Amino acid sequence: MIKRLLFCLCLTMTSLAQADNGQINSGTIIKDTLAALPNCLHYQIPTHFCLWVNEWGEVNTTPVTSHYLPDLVISVFAKPHDNPWFEANKIVDSVGQPIQQGIVKTVTGMDAGSGNHILLDQHEQNVIFKEADVIGNPALAMIPAHGLLPSAATPWLPYFQSMADSLLWRGLPPIALPEEALAVGLNVMHHIGTGVTNWGGVYPHEGKVINDNDVKASAVIADRAGDLVTSQSELGHVYKYLTNSCGEHCSAAPIQENNKETYFQMIYPVTQTDCHILGDSESYSSNMINSEGAYVWVVWRHYEGCADGEGQYAGIV
Repeated sequence: MIKRLLFCLCLTMTSLAQADNGQINSGTIIKDTLAALPNCLHYQIPTHFCLWVNEWGEVNTTPVTSHYLPDLVISVFAKPHDNPWFEANKIVDSVGQPIQQGIVKTVTGMDAGSGNHILLDQHEQNVIFKEADVIGNPALAMIPAHGLLPSAATPWLPYFQSMADSLLWRGLPPIALPEEALAVGLNVMHHIGTGVTNWGGVYPHEGKVINDNDVKASAVIADRAGDLVTSQSELGHVYKYLTNSCGEHCSAAPIQENNKETYFQMIYPVTQTDCHILGDSESYSSNMINSEGAYVWVVWRHYEGCADGEGQYAGIV
């Protein structure tokens, strides 16, 4: 059944065109996501079943399975109009930019700036700042539900838009000070990479990273944004929480660093058909640098359990 599913989805990909002018659109995202299904789904054939008993005493079953789903699309970009995802740029970001200008102007008395760093200050050449969008993957609407656990994400739904969260995303005092203070201790254990590899800390959830590699800095920012939306009570950030539950006995993994429960698939500027753990290789950024400083990843989360059946849960066999 899964092989037939993958075959049908591969046929569907041929009808989805790429956007012009170096951008990608929702059709491109769907095509690139479906192309990675054979390598990123990691479907495990069920060996157990959940039992459900309805009000007439009839028993029905749903399979206990494990696989990944491409829940989110995370865009990271240097300037408000530089999001390479065409529809997100025209709709989501066009709403976020005036909100950002209003927030920053009210708090600081200045207009909101953008870009990587202060070019005239040699001490800030490695300071990179980016905006980020986290949006439900439109490809979820193209993946048949039969045989797979239901995704907790909603296609095309914005879960985070950094411009609407400018107070904390830009680290504006005094509201950002508590999270920045916590980050000093948290980043000892929570950073992208293992051993001597350290691309940057997961905390604070801000758009500023100290790294001389644009791809790796952007990957840190993407991980921060994903970590944020699958966490709760994050010190006043403006975002929509993406639940880690897909049913009574079904769960999805939160997005966490250096973890096999979460994989990232770059689809812009380079299109990958496989998935990676960010920070697992120092050569990851080879041939990925984008002159505009814009990048897009699909985030695959691990799902495990059984879909809800009819009636009351009665155990696993």
